[in-house]
Amino acid sequence: MSLKGYDVRDTAAGFRAIRIHYSADPDRDPATEAGLKWYTAQRALYTNPNTWAVEQEINFDVGVGTRVFPEFTYEAHIRPLVPNLRKVVYRAWDFGWHAPVCLFAQIDAKSRLVLLKEIVGGQTTTREFAQDVIKQSAAWFPNHAAGFEDFCDPAGQQVKSVESEKNERRDTEVLNGLGIFPQYQWGWSRKDGRSLIHQLLNLRTDSTPSLWADADGCPTTSQAFLGQYTYPETKDGAVKDEPDDTTHPWADVMAAARYLVIGLHHKLGVARFNLAPATPFVNMHAAATHGYGSPVRGRR
Repeated sequence: MSLKGYDVRDTAAGFRAIRIHYSADPDRDPATEAGLKWYTAQRALYTNPNTWAVEQEINFDVGVGTRVFPEFTYEAHIRPLVPNLRKVVYRAWDFGWHAPVCLFAQIDAKSRLVLLKEIVGGQTTTREFAQDVIKQSAAWFPNHAAGFEDFCDPAGQQVKSVESEKNERRDTEVLNGLGIFPQYQWGWSRKDGRSLIHQLLNLRTDSTPSLWADADGCPTTSQAFLGQYTYPETKDGAVKDEPDDTTHPWADVMAAARYLVIGLHHKLGVARFNLAPATPFVNMHAAATHGYGSPVRGRR
């Protein structure tokens, strides 16, 4: 039997971890009248949101600066997730030598984005990383008849140098050579992508969000959401308007998350606030593929 605010799991090191959040007590659960009164009084005592996050929300992933996604909480957005064998697996790629990333996700029966798995590399070539993704895809989703769809950002969401764009085009060419043909769309800024994620994190009328993450399958992504991905502060105490994208690997998983929600926003029921039309998606599929790196025969 599950209890709100109470979580038990066995760690990779063989320990049993028990997590008890204040919401496990009905008198402290903000969803109740008494709990809301307690929460309001206690929250007012903490002027620093990071201190509240550590001491009351049991969040030890708070980084230096202001959280990019403060609405993401362990209680609301973390769930043990099981893949649906009948649904497409979506993969989002972020290239780079330091920390290449591939996120694995699906859309559940309630149009919710569920982040199932992640692969985070380190100081590896695109070819080596892609081969590892193909191997893990076969291990995690064997004989997955629904197949895979891939998203990336080969052109960049900000103005980049010509050499940078050449490097990223070479990355997609490497994937194409391995039978992976990711889609992308022009015209989205980083802020646009973050706005979609903010919308998915908001609670719906059923008191659940439109995004869940598996902490065991996506540990780096969970850490980034919980506070390792931040807006840095300036010397005068102000907060910059763009996150610190030098914080590898958390910035990299968040980049992949942006590409994922941009690619799926029309299926998730969210839209960017900037109403300027985006260009159609570029579909790089030369043929229907498994996503394991080989073409599917006889399927259209």
